[in-house]
Amino acid sequence: MIPARTLTEALRRRLTEDADREVCRLVHADGTSTPVTGRTLSDRANAWAQRLSAAPPGIVGVCLYHGLDLHAAFIGALWAGHVPTMLAPPSPKMEPRKYAEAFTRMLGHIAPRVLVVDDETLGRAAELGVLEAPALRDVVRAHPEELVPVADFTPIEPEPDAVAVLQHSSGTTGLQKGVALSHREILAHQRAYAAHLGLTRDDVVVSWLPLYHDMGFVACFLLPLAAGLRLVELSPFDWVLKPLSLLEQITRHGGTRVWLPNFAYTFLAQAVRDPAALSGLDLSGVRSWVNCSEPVTAAAHEAFLARFGVCGARADQLTASYAMAENVFAVSQSLPGALRVLTVDAAAFRDARRVVPAAEGLRFVSNGPVVAGTELRVLAAPGEEVGELALRGDYRFTGYFGRDDLTAAAVTDDGWYRTGDLGFVHEGEVYVTGRLKDLIIVQGRNFAPGDIEAAVAEVPGVVPGRVVAFGLPDERLGTEQVAVLFEVEPEHAGAGETRLGLAIRNHVAQTLDCRPGVVRAVPPRWLVKSTSGKLARGDNRAKYLAELAGR
Repeated sequence: MIPARTLTEALRRRLTEDADREVCRLVHADGTSTPVTGRTLSDRANAWAQRLSAAPPGIVGVCLYHGLDLHAAFIGALWAGHVPTMLAPPSPKMEPRKYAEAFTRMLGHIAPRVLVVDDETLGRAAELGVLEAPALRDVVRAHPEELVPVADFTPIEPEPDAVAVLQHSSGTTGLQKGVALSHREILAHQRAYAAHLGLTRDDVVVSWLPLYHDMGFVACFLLPLAAGLRLVELSPFDWVLKPLSLLEQITRHGGTRVWLPNFAYTFLAQAVRDPAALSGLDLSGVRSWVNCSEPVTAAAHEAFLARFGVCGARADQLTASYAMAENVFAVSQSLPGALRVLTVDAAAFRDARRVVPAAEGLRFVSNGPVVAGTELRVLAAPGEEVGELALRGDYRFTGYFGRDDLTAAAVTDDGWYRTGDLGFVHEGEVYVTGRLKDLIIVQGRNFAPGDIEAAVAEVPGVVPGRVVAFGLPDERLGTEQVAVLFEVEPEHAGAGETRLGLAIRNHVAQTLDCRPGVVRAVPPRWLVKSTSGKLARGDNRAKYLAELAGR
């Protein structure tokens, strides 16, 4: 069969060929599930396409919770000739005012023509005042109850190099860099990644990942649809409340492929209080657990195997991937049975940026070889092996939507995208060791230190402008934790660090849905500034760790 030229054609072809077969199963909060055939999804997508075809071509923001319409509205927007993008609906964990501000900023940036909302998202958005924002003044709101069944809809076929979708790499509503991906880039990536992993039509993907996150969107939505796999999907909100529900659905439906951020491995292990809860779980049929979206740690894998080995989880199922929205998804991917953990000499690595294997030292987990169609190189100084990772190839993004300035700053004249990540290549495999960027990754989510610092400065008693935030590795949880150092205003000096620290933790959690792990008051003039007068996060982090080691 001739390969599809566009994502539009690929999705139409899959749903037509599997009209009477189950393509997806939607899991409900109580553990029951609803099977969705190709015909069911296609019919609903046709209705959405008919509804959305009344609007001129443009960006369609899909802002829905878990359910059939989340899938169908996205596909229908694509078939109607729009550029769809998944947007995060209101989260019960995030402070309403902050969500509303971030959401309206994003809408102002991407300027959607249509916003798809249901009664639940509409009601919560109205409560937050989002619907009165200038960015939504001229935006059409499409609701599921408006849909009229149609016998068929002929999709509008775009050119292969046209922008197909808009991704937001971290999944946070405040991110201002939308990643534009073409039909050609997406399909080329999906074919290469499916071949790299050895996917077959017998594979079953089980996922709780939100579709406004690039791992959930590409690996656990577009990939199963385009490659002909079955998908079993849980709500991310339900999974957080009952983590073992993921493993229950893997057991129940014969799951073979699972993508998870690093923190989820330790989170799952810690969620088991009673060994009896493991009764009946069978994970032996999983072909690959893919650890992705944040730095991969050996400790997270070890905790997972120690807890779930009795359920059939094995070391030869574990894999890791280095991925990003700017490359559609996977840059590199290790394979089952071939996951490497490399120990290197700490002094050589830190002082000379050299990779010297050793019996003891720093441990790094390999993200495997580069996926075919992508080139990767390390931008290291002469004599060094560790440097910034750069990539180019068939799947490198078209550009940042509406931000040619940011695209030009990130992409070199000869087509290399500078990732901002630090790493090295050893024996043909990619190892990611850190970031040039200041972003802190907590449980797969990116947080800008400036946002955290601004939130801390709002707490009464904190000296404005005398706050610094940075990330610290948390081996116990398998992710990073946020550390905050701050100075106290003289009139609040007697308030007590414990009380002020609690206020800071609570305010940051409500504002950004992120709870700092380390909160410490420092004496006046303790914080280090750069030569330009700015607080130097790296230097303050090093000073904090040095003092900690000296205790």
